[in-house]
Amino acid sequence: MQNSPTAAFESEWITLQNQYDSYEKYALVIKLLSVALCASLLFHHKLDYLFVVLLALCWLIESIWKTFQSRISVRLIKIEHAIAQQQSAGAMQFHCDWLATRPSGVKLVLEYLKNSLTPTVLVPHGILCSVGAYVAYFY
Repeated sequence: MQNSPTAAFESEWITLQNQYDSYEKYALVIKLLSVALCASLLFHHKLDYLFVVLLALCWLIESIWKTFQSRISVRLIKIEHAIAQQQSAGAMQFHCDWLATRPSGVKLVLEYLKNSLTPTVLVPHGILCSVGAYVAYFY
């Protein structure tokens, strides 16, 4: 691996793949925190609307987290293509590549919103926010 023309890409791929997997673990932690908040709402009927706001905040945090993860994914795919084509130039350019395509403020917010609507983010948080809103309103 060290003497191959793609060694730098391979090293970068290993690092980014580990980071990508780590992001997935922490996204699960955010979901578990949301479940714990929702469960506490069911048992404590004080500050009901605050819990719903906190659930929505967890949803937003995970969508931002998933946006970061998607940037890693884009770079991983680019690296895999470079390795397949035996390219040797362009490795270790994660931030330069992102900076070259960085969206403006509004587009960045839209990117966060788009990630909040992916099924793995929308379904659990949508259900928890719905349950939280139901409990807050009817109890």
